Amino acid sequence: MGTALLAASLTGLATGLGAVPFFFVRALSRRAYDGVLGLGAGLMMAAATLGLLGEALAHLHAPGGIELGQLVLVSLGFVAGVGVAVAMDRLIPHRHAGGHHQHLGHEPGHDHHDPVPELRRGYAVVGALSLHRVPEGLAIGAGFAMDSGSGANLGWLLAVAIGIQNVCEGVVMAAPLRQGGVSPGRGLLVVTLTGLVIPLGAIIGQMLASVAVLAMPFVLSLAAGTLIYITSNEIIPESHSHGHEGTASSGVAAGFLLTMLLQALLR
Repeated sequence: MGTALLAASLTGLATGLGAVPFFFVRALSRRAYDGVLGLGAGLMMAAATLGLLGEALAHLHAPGGIELGQLVLVSLGFVAGVGVAVAMDRLIPHRHAGGHHQHLGHEPGHDHHDPVPELRRGYAVVGALSLHRVPEGLAIGAGFAMDSGSGANLGWLLAVAIGIQNVCEGVVMAAPLRQGGVSPGRGLLVVTLTGLVIPLGAIIGQMLASVAVLAMPFVLSLAAGTLIYITSNEIIPESHSHGHEGTASSGVAAGFLLTMLLQALLR
């Protein structure tokens, strides 16, 4: 538990690094912003597929073939994870990219359609992304629980990948706060504090995974389903909605590649 809690805490604190650039600039260009979002999306997708789902599916094969019971468990976990993400999407007020009424995205420094003040929106972004951190912590906790039995490094892979993603999310949160007049120091404090949600999720994830070893694939696939839905529903549409699709897609590919390299080095 101690290692998972430490890794999750460091991963959460990494969020504050995303607010550091705003000590020097008040806003980022839209292209840079979309590239950062794309990088974060690639990291999350790769961590969910190569890490969580890969580990969950590795337990399906037995000497006699595929264990259908475990396959059903993994499938149910994935569906449950998507369901959790859908519920969060419905319950958390936010605006969708491209004009839909439910998405947390915004264009830094430019808003000609929404009368809501930039500062208020900034805190809405902070609140929404803070809740999205719970599945990240759950994934890290489950990863470390898996490591304790197999000697793998899934927990650290997820912690590093999600930590880099959290830096990107720190930029997403700090940009509207700075644009709304929040001082760089206060913005850094607010953004960093949101990372405290991750250790809590890690504790829950490790406890759930440790209760029954047989339930491990379910927990891993649940975390994966949640991360994949959030990434495809929130981050990718926002990064591809402002005419910089090439930059955003390059970010996605770079994030995926970075996670592949991390997995190769940590295995």
